[in-house]
Amino acid sequence: MYRGHTHVWSTITSECVGCTACGVVHVCSSSKNIVPCAIEQQDDSSCVCTYTGIVVSSTSFFDPEASIAEYNAGHFHVHVDQHQHSRPNRTPSLMQKIEVLDRMMSSIVDLLFFSKQAQHARETERLRFNRKIASVFTAHVSRSRNSFAPCSIIDGIETCIESVSSYRRPIQHDDIPPVRHFTQLKRIIVELLSRIELPRQYIFTEQNEKMRNLIISLVYISSDGISFDGHVCLPKFPGLKKILPLELVLFRCFGIQPKIVTDGENVIKMSIKDPKNSHFDAHNMKTNGDTADPSRVCNFATTNICTCTETSASTHTLLHSPLRSSSLPVHSEHRPAKIRRRK
Repeated sequence: MYRGHTHVWSTITSECVGCTACGVVHVCSSSKNIVPCAIEQQDDSSCVCTYTGIVVSSTSFFDPEASIAEYNAGHFHVHVDQHQHSRPNRTPSLMQKIEVLDRMMSSIVDLLFFSKQAQHARETERLRFNRKIASVFTAHVSRSRNSFAPCSIIDGIETCIESVSSYRRPIQHDDIPPVRHFTQLKRIIVELLSRIELPRQYIFTEQNEKMRNLIISLVYISSDGISFDGHVCLPKFPGLKKILPLELVLFRCFGIQPKIVTDGENVIKMSIKDPKNSHFDAHNMKTNGDTADPSRVCNFATTNICTCTETSASTHTLLHSPLRSSSLPVHSEHRPAKIRRRK
Protein backbone atom coordinates (compact mmCIF):
# COMPACT_ATOMS: atom_id res chain seq x y z
CA MET A 1 0.00 0.00 0.00
CA TYR A 2 1.46 3.33 -0.98
CA ARG A 3 0.21 6.88 -1.22
CA GLY A 4 0.04 9.38 -4.04
CA HIS A 5 -1.68 7.27 -6.64
CA THR A 6 -5.12 6.95 -8.20
CA HIS A 7 -6.98 3.78 -7.27
CA VAL A 8 -7.67 1.39 -10.10
CA TRP A 9 -10.76 -0.49 -8.96
CA SER A 10 -11.52 -4.04 -9.99
CA THR A 11 -14.77 -5.81 -9.15
CA ILE A 12 -14.54 -8.64 -6.64
CA THR A 13 -18.23 -9.12 -5.80
CA SER A 14 -21.35 -7.04 -6.35
CA GLU A 15 -20.64 -4.85 -3.28
CA CYS A 16 -16.86 -5.20 -3.07
CA VAL A 17 -14.05 -3.78 -5.23
CA GLY A 18 -10.27 -3.81 -4.88
CA CYS A 19 -7.46 -1.58 -6.13
CA THR A 20 -5.08 -3.45 -8.46
CA ALA A 21 -2.29 -0.94 -7.68
CA CYS A 22 -2.20 -0.93 -3.86
CA GLY A 23 -4.45 -3.84 -2.91
CA VAL A 24 -6.90 -1.85 -0.73
CA VAL A 25 -10.37 -3.36 -0.62
CA HIS A 26 -13.58 -1.31 -0.49
CA VAL A 27 -16.89 -2.78 0.73
CA CYS A 28 -19.98 -0.57 0.48
CA SER A 29 -21.46 0.67 3.78
CA SER A 30 -18.72 -1.01 5.84
CA SER A 31 -17.43 0.78 8.92
CA LYS A 32 -13.90 -0.63 8.42
CA ASN A 33 -13.36 0.90 4.98
CA ILE A 34 -10.04 2.67 4.44
CA VAL A 35 -11.55 4.36 1.41
CA PRO A 36 -15.11 5.58 2.08
CA CYS A 37 -17.91 5.37 -0.46
CA ALA A 38 -17.99 8.00 -3.16
CA ILE A 39 -21.64 9.06 -2.87
CA GLU A 40 -23.45 10.56 -5.83
CA GLN A 41 -27.11 11.61 -5.66
CA GLN A 42 -29.24 10.65 -8.63
CA ASP A 43 -32.24 12.44 -10.12
CA ASP A 44 -34.66 10.21 -8.20
CA SER A 45 -32.99 11.33 -4.91
CA SER A 46 -31.26 7.93 -4.42
CA CYS A 47 -27.63 7.86 -3.25
CA VAL A 48 -25.28 5.57 -5.23
CA CYS A 49 -21.65 4.55 -4.62
CA THR A 50 -19.71 5.30 -7.80
CA TYR A 51 -17.18 2.51 -7.07
CA THR A 52 -19.67 -0.37 -7.08
CA GLY A 53 -22.88 1.18 -8.48
CA ILE A 54 -24.80 0.03 -5.39
CA VAL A 55 -27.62 2.13 -3.93
CA VAL A 56 -26.43 2.81 -0.39
CA SER A 57 -29.60 4.62 0.78
CA SER A 58 -33.27 4.04 0.14
CA THR A 59 -34.85 5.73 -2.82
CA SER A 60 -37.54 8.26 -1.93
CA PHE A 61 -39.88 9.69 -4.52
CA PHE A 62 -40.41 13.39 -3.87
CA ASP A 63 -43.46 15.33 -4.92
CA PRO A 64 -42.95 19.11 -4.47
CA GLU A 65 -46.71 19.70 -4.29
CA ALA A 66 -47.33 17.14 -1.54
CA SER A 67 -46.92 17.62 2.20
CA ILE A 68 -47.03 15.35 5.21
CA ALA A 69 -49.95 17.28 6.72
CA GLU A 70 -52.02 16.90 3.55
CA TYR A 71 -51.22 13.20 3.33
CA ASN A 72 -52.21 12.59 6.95
CA ALA A 73 -55.37 14.61 6.42
CA GLY A 74 -56.51 12.11 3.78
CA HIS A 75 -56.16 14.31 0.71
CA PHE A 76 -54.08 11.69 -1.13
CA HIS A 77 -55.27 8.18 -1.92
CA VAL A 78 -53.04 5.40 -3.21
CA HIS A 79 -54.58 3.30 -5.98
CA VAL A 80 -53.03 -0.15 -5.84
CA ASP A 81 -54.24 -1.14 -9.29
CA GLN A 82 -52.98 1.96 -11.07
CA HIS A 83 -49.78 2.33 -8.96
CA GLN A 84 -50.24 6.07 -8.74
CA HIS A 85 -51.67 8.64 -6.39
CA SER A 86 -54.31 11.16 -7.30
CA ARG A 87 -55.39 14.30 -5.56
CA PRO A 88 -59.08 15.08 -5.17
CA ASN A 89 -60.41 18.58 -4.81
CA ARG A 90 -58.61 20.10 -1.80
CA THR A 91 -60.82 23.20 -1.66
CA PRO A 92 -63.54 22.60 0.94
CA SER A 93 -66.87 24.32 0.70
CA LEU A 94 -67.89 27.12 3.05
CA MET A 95 -70.19 24.75 4.92
CA GLN A 96 -67.36 22.26 5.47
CA LYS A 97 -65.06 25.01 6.71
CA ILE A 98 -67.63 26.29 9.18
CA GLU A 99 -68.46 22.84 10.51
CA VAL A 100 -64.80 22.00 11.13
CA LEU A 101 -64.00 25.40 12.66
CA ASP A 102 -67.07 25.31 14.90
CA ARG A 103 -66.08 21.93 16.34
CA MET A 104 -62.48 23.05 16.83
CA MET A 105 -63.54 26.29 18.50
CA SER A 106 -65.80 24.42 20.93
CA SER A 107 -63.02 22.02 21.90
CA ILE A 108 -60.50 24.85 22.35
CA VAL A 109 -62.87 26.89 24.53
CA ASP A 110 -63.43 23.82 26.70
CA LEU A 111 -59.68 23.26 26.89
CA LEU A 112 -58.73 26.82 27.85
CA PHE A 113 -61.52 27.50 30.35
CA PHE A 114 -63.25 24.33 31.59
CA SER A 115 -60.75 21.46 31.41
CA LYS A 116 -58.53 20.00 34.14
CA GLN A 117 -55.56 21.68 32.48
CA ALA A 118 -57.32 25.05 32.86
CA GLN A 119 -57.92 24.39 36.57
CA HIS A 120 -54.26 23.46 36.97
CA ALA A 121 -53.27 26.69 35.19
CA ARG A 122 -55.41 28.78 37.57
CA GLU A 123 -53.92 26.98 40.57
CA THR A 124 -50.40 27.57 39.23
CA GLU A 125 -51.16 31.28 38.82
CA ARG A 126 -52.51 31.48 42.38
CA LEU A 127 -49.39 29.83 43.81
CA ARG A 128 -47.19 32.17 41.77
CA PHE A 129 -49.12 35.18 43.14
CA ASN A 130 -48.82 33.95 46.74
CA ARG A 131 -45.09 33.25 46.37
CA LYS A 132 -44.55 36.79 45.15
CA ILE A 133 -46.35 38.24 48.18
CA ALA A 134 -44.43 35.97 50.58
CA SER A 135 -41.06 36.88 49.09
CA VAL A 136 -41.78 40.63 49.24
CA PHE A 137 -42.99 40.48 52.84
CA THR A 138 -39.99 38.34 53.85
CA ALA A 139 -37.64 40.87 52.26
CA HIS A 140 -39.37 43.69 54.18
CA VAL A 141 -38.95 41.88 57.51
CA SER A 142 -35.30 41.09 56.73
CA ARG A 143 -34.53 44.73 55.98
CA SER A 144 -36.07 45.81 59.28
CA ARG A 145 -34.16 43.14 61.21
CA ASN A 146 -30.83 43.99 59.60
CA SER A 147 -31.25 47.69 60.35
CA PHE A 148 -32.34 46.97 63.96
CA ALA A 149 -35.53 48.95 63.37
CA PRO A 150 -39.03 47.97 64.49
CA CYS A 151 -40.88 46.07 61.80
CA SER A 152 -44.13 47.72 60.71
CA ILE A 153 -46.68 45.22 59.49
CA ILE A 154 -48.69 47.98 57.84
CA ASP A 155 -45.68 49.07 55.82
CA GLY A 156 -45.06 45.45 54.85
CA ILE A 157 -48.65 45.03 53.63
CA GLU A 158 -48.43 48.27 51.64
CA THR A 159 -45.17 47.09 50.07
CA CYS A 160 -46.78 43.79 49.09
CA ILE A 161 -49.79 45.55 47.57
CA GLU A 162 -47.54 47.84 45.56
CA SER A 163 -45.36 44.96 44.33
CA VAL A 164 -48.29 42.89 43.02
CA SER A 165 -50.24 45.84 41.62
CA SER A 166 -49.01 44.99 38.11
CA TYR A 167 -49.96 41.31 38.52
CA ARG A 168 -53.33 39.97 37.48
CA ARG A 169 -55.55 38.92 40.37
CA PRO A 170 -55.78 35.12 40.50
CA ILE A 171 -59.13 33.90 39.25
CA GLN A 172 -61.29 31.15 40.65
CA HIS A 173 -63.64 28.72 38.93
CA ASP A 174 -66.59 31.02 39.66
CA ASP A 175 -64.89 33.81 37.73
CA ILE A 176 -65.23 31.85 34.47
CA PRO A 177 -68.50 32.65 32.66
CA PRO A 178 -70.68 29.84 31.28
CA VAL A 179 -70.12 28.36 27.84
CA ARG A 180 -72.82 30.49 26.22
CA HIS A 181 -70.76 33.58 27.07
CA PHE A 182 -68.18 32.56 24.45
CA THR A 183 -70.69 32.02 21.63
CA GLN A 184 -70.05 35.43 20.09
CA LEU A 185 -66.29 34.89 20.22
CA LYS A 186 -66.74 31.52 18.49
CA ARG A 187 -68.80 32.98 15.68
CA ILE A 188 -66.43 35.86 14.98
CA ILE A 189 -63.36 33.61 14.77
CA VAL A 190 -65.23 31.10 12.60
CA GLU A 191 -66.35 33.90 10.27
CA LEU A 192 -62.84 35.32 10.02
CA LEU A 193 -61.09 32.03 9.27
CA SER A 194 -63.74 30.79 6.86
CA ARG A 195 -63.77 34.00 4.75
CA ILE A 196 -60.05 34.70 4.30
CA GLU A 197 -57.51 32.79 2.21
CA LEU A 198 -55.00 31.08 4.51
CA PRO A 199 -51.62 29.56 3.53
CA ARG A 200 -51.64 26.03 2.15
CA GLN A 201 -50.46 24.34 5.35
CA TYR A 202 -53.58 25.48 7.24
CA ILE A 203 -55.86 22.66 6.15
CA PHE A 204 -59.43 22.62 7.41
CA THR A 205 -59.25 19.36 9.35
CA GLU A 206 -59.54 18.73 13.07
CA GLN A 207 -56.26 16.78 13.00
CA ASN A 208 -54.27 19.72 11.64
CA GLU A 209 -52.17 21.03 14.51
CA LYS A 210 -51.34 24.27 12.69
CA MET A 211 -55.01 25.20 12.38
CA ARG A 212 -55.56 24.32 16.04
CA ASN A 213 -52.66 26.55 17.12
CA LEU A 214 -53.97 29.36 14.90
CA ILE A 215 -57.37 29.25 16.59
CA ILE A 216 -55.75 29.27 20.05
CA SER A 217 -53.69 32.30 19.08
CA LEU A 218 -56.81 34.09 17.81
CA VAL A 219 -58.52 33.53 21.16
CA TYR A 220 -55.60 35.29 22.86
CA ILE A 221 -55.42 38.01 20.22
CA SER A 222 -59.14 38.71 20.68
CA SER A 223 -58.35 40.34 24.03
CA ASP A 224 -56.80 43.24 22.04
CA GLY A 225 -58.37 42.75 18.59
CA ILE A 226 -56.92 43.32 15.14
CA SER A 227 -57.47 46.40 12.98
CA PHE A 228 -56.26 46.98 9.44
CA ASP A 229 -56.63 49.98 7.17
CA GLY A 230 -59.02 51.66 9.58
CA HIS A 231 -61.32 48.61 9.79
CA VAL A 232 -61.78 46.14 12.61
CA CYS A 233 -60.92 42.63 11.41
CA LEU A 234 -61.11 40.99 14.82
CA PRO A 235 -63.18 42.77 17.51
CA LYS A 236 -61.78 43.38 20.96
CA PHE A 237 -62.97 41.31 23.90
CA PRO A 238 -61.33 43.02 26.91
CA GLY A 239 -62.85 40.57 29.40
CA LEU A 240 -60.66 37.78 28.06
CA LYS A 241 -57.53 39.30 29.61
CA LYS A 242 -58.83 38.49 33.09
CA ILE A 243 -59.81 34.87 32.50
CA LEU A 244 -57.43 33.47 29.86
CA PRO A 245 -54.58 31.30 31.17
CA LEU A 246 -51.31 33.18 31.35
CA GLU A 247 -49.00 32.59 28.42
CA LEU A 248 -46.28 31.69 30.96
CA VAL A 249 -48.15 28.50 31.94
CA LEU A 250 -49.23 27.41 28.46
CA PHE A 251 -46.40 24.94 28.00
CA ARG A 252 -46.44 23.61 31.57
CA CYS A 253 -50.20 23.07 31.81
CA PHE A 254 -51.32 22.60 28.19
CA GLY A 255 -48.17 21.53 26.34
CA ILE A 256 -48.56 24.53 24.01
CA GLN A 257 -45.66 26.75 22.99
CA PRO A 258 -46.40 30.42 23.89
CA LYS A 259 -44.83 31.56 20.60
CA ILE A 260 -47.93 30.39 18.68
CA VAL A 261 -49.71 33.58 19.75
CA THR A 262 -47.20 35.77 17.91
CA ASP A 263 -47.00 33.36 14.97
CA GLY A 264 -50.78 33.31 14.62
CA GLU A 265 -50.99 37.09 14.67
CA ASN A 266 -48.40 37.33 11.89
CA VAL A 267 -50.26 34.74 9.78
CA ILE A 268 -53.60 36.53 10.14
CA LYS A 269 -52.15 39.94 9.36
CA MET A 270 -50.32 38.67 6.29
CA SER A 271 -53.45 36.86 5.11
CA ILE A 272 -55.58 39.99 5.50
CA LYS A 273 -53.05 42.07 3.56
CA ASP A 274 -52.91 39.45 0.80
CA PRO A 275 -54.57 40.67 -2.42
CA LYS A 276 -56.33 37.30 -2.63
CA ASN A 277 -58.48 38.37 0.30
CA SER A 278 -59.75 41.53 -1.35
CA HIS A 279 -63.27 40.04 -1.17
CA PHE A 280 -63.06 39.99 2.63
CA ASP A 281 -65.09 42.89 4.01
CA ALA A 282 -63.32 43.86 7.21
CA HIS A 283 -65.63 46.85 7.67
CA ASN A 284 -68.47 44.53 8.63
CA MET A 285 -66.56 43.13 11.62
CA LYS A 286 -67.69 45.53 14.33
CA THR A 287 -66.58 45.62 17.91
CA ASN A 288 -68.50 44.37 20.89
CA GLY A 289 -68.39 47.70 22.65
CA ASP A 290 -69.55 50.99 21.15
CA THR A 291 -71.06 49.69 17.92
CA ALA A 292 -72.98 46.82 19.46
CA ASP A 293 -76.41 47.05 21.00
CA PRO A 294 -75.94 48.12 24.67
CA SER A 295 -78.72 45.82 25.75
CA ARG A 296 -76.78 42.86 24.36
CA VAL A 297 -73.53 43.55 26.25
CA CYS A 298 -72.91 41.02 29.04
CA ASN A 299 -71.98 42.47 32.45
CA PHE A 300 -70.43 39.30 33.82
CA ALA A 301 -67.13 41.05 34.59
CA THR A 302 -68.84 43.39 37.08
CA THR A 303 -71.91 41.50 38.30
CA ASN A 304 -70.61 37.90 38.00
CA ILE A 305 -73.93 37.09 36.30
CA CYS A 306 -73.95 36.15 32.62
CA THR A 307 -76.74 37.83 30.66
CA CYS A 308 -75.83 36.32 27.29
CA THR A 309 -78.73 34.99 25.27
CA GLU A 310 -78.93 31.22 24.97
CA THR A 311 -78.03 30.92 21.30
CA SER A 312 -75.58 29.08 19.10
CA ALA A 313 -73.82 29.98 15.86
CA SER A 314 -75.43 27.40 13.62
CA THR A 315 -74.08 26.51 10.23
CA HIS A 316 -77.23 27.70 8.52
CA THR A 317 -76.99 31.16 10.09
CA LEU A 318 -73.33 31.59 9.16
CA LEU A 319 -73.87 30.50 5.59
CA HIS A 320 -76.96 32.37 4.63
CA SER A 321 -76.87 35.54 6.73
CA PRO A 322 -74.73 38.48 5.52
CA LEU A 323 -71.94 39.76 7.75
CA ARG A 324 -73.83 42.77 9.01
CA SER A 325 -72.19 42.74 12.41
CA SER A 326 -70.08 40.52 14.60
CA SER A 327 -72.83 40.32 17.19
CA LEU A 328 -74.82 37.12 17.30
CA PRO A 329 -78.39 37.05 16.04
CA VAL A 330 -81.10 36.44 18.58
CA HIS A 331 -83.05 33.38 17.53
CA SER A 332 -86.74 33.64 18.20
CA GLU A 333 -88.40 30.86 20.15
CA HIS A 334 -89.90 28.05 18.14
CA ARG A 335 -93.62 28.55 17.82
CA PRO A 336 -95.92 25.76 16.72
CA ALA A 337 -97.88 26.30 13.57
CA LYS A 338 -101.44 27.44 14.07
CA ILE A 339 -104.17 24.99 13.10
CA ARG A 340 -107.09 26.54 11.35
CA ARG A 341 -110.43 25.44 12.61
CA ARG A 342 -113.15 24.64 10.18
CA LYS A 343 -116.30 26.61 10.63
